[in-house]
Amino acid sequence: MIYFAVLWGYGVVAPHPGETLQFQSLLNLLINASLFLYLSIPWLEKYLRRWYLPYALVVYTMATVFSNLIYLFDRSTDLSIIIARSWALIPILLVLLVVIAWQYSFFWVMAFVIFTNLIELFILANVVRVINLETLPILGMPFIRAFTFGIVGHSIVSLMETQRSQKRKMIIANIRLGQQANTLEHLATSRERNRLARELHDTLAHTLSGVAVNLEAIKSLLPEGQDNISEMLDHSLTATRLGLNETRRTLQDLRAQPLEDLGLALALRNMVQTFAEREGIDIGIEITEAPLTLPPDVEQSFYRVAQEALENITGHARASRASVKLAANADLIELVISDDGTGFEVKTLATEKDRYGIKGMQERAAIIGGKLSVESQIGTGTTIKLTWERLDDKSFDL
Repeated sequence: MIYFAVLWGYGVVAPHPGETLQFQSLLNLLINASLFLYLSIPWLEKYLRRWYLPYALVVYTMATVFSNLIYLFDRSTDLSIIIARSWALIPILLVLLVVIAWQYSFFWVMAFVIFTNLIELFILANVVRVINLETLPILGMPFIRAFTFGIVGHSIVSLMETQRSQKRKMIIANIRLGQQANTLEHLATSRERNRLARELHDTLAHTLSGVAVNLEAIKSLLPEGQDNISEMLDHSLTATRLGLNETRRTLQDLRAQPLEDLGLALALRNMVQTFAEREGIDIGIEITEAPLTLPPDVEQSFYRVAQEALENITGHARASRASVKLAANADLIELVISDDGTGFEVKTLATEKDRYGIKGMQERAAIIGGKLSVESQIGTGTTIKLTWERLDDKSFDL
């Protein structure tokens, strides 16, 4: 705005002002003022989203370039003025070139360069009319500018590609470090659980077992007629055996490692079958038979998400039928769990603090760099999809 305001002011105070020159400066000033207002309205960016910047670039480029068309209607304008005004637009066009090269690919840089210079060449050709040795250098100016803009655009695009590549590698390295840390944490947790299981087995379980044996021996040696003592011994035996059973169940839970022992596919199949038999729900199972080699934290997240989704089916969805699908290839793992339950409005997920444990599922997906999507409508059931993709240099589009 300041740039074109200065040009317009210069045209006003110039000794021989040109009406066309002043009008073009004023027109460009209004164009830039409109762009300033456009960029100053925050809700437009939220409304247009990904089209916010492209729309501004396209409109601003076309308005700036086509402002030179005014000289086609003023045949009295000197050719040198047209050339000077064309070069006066170069700083603005260069800013547009930099923004396009920074945000988009070299294809769009070339489209911008070709479009702007074709319009310039069209204007000069119509003003010059006659092509000879004197006018040929003038007509060659758009080609020189196109060559210069192309070099600048290519340099910026190459620089941005290098920066994006480095950023991509940093993100991949950080995620792999996070996965390695999760794996180490998982192994440490497993070792601690096993240590606790051994300690409980060697101390509490043996102690309770010994107490039960001693109580049985005391009861067998108890003389007849000691009913009160016998009843007390029975109560003690019952409590001891109950404590022993609970201790053994706890030991089994601590040592239970279905993912490590069976792998994700088989552990998930067993869990779904057990759940279907317990709850009396018809569940279709489609789980890949291919062997899966996954990081422990990824297997754990898929297993826990499936577990939470199944619990939601009985606890909230009140479904009669459901399906569990686990598909995998070399680079992508996908888990889909759907039901025919009551469903809910997905829009409420953003306002409610907790909706059927979905927040926890989203957190588990985020930890492993996966993506969790939820599709649901009232009366039509719910579908939960968890996808995880192996990392490579093409996994990010920055």
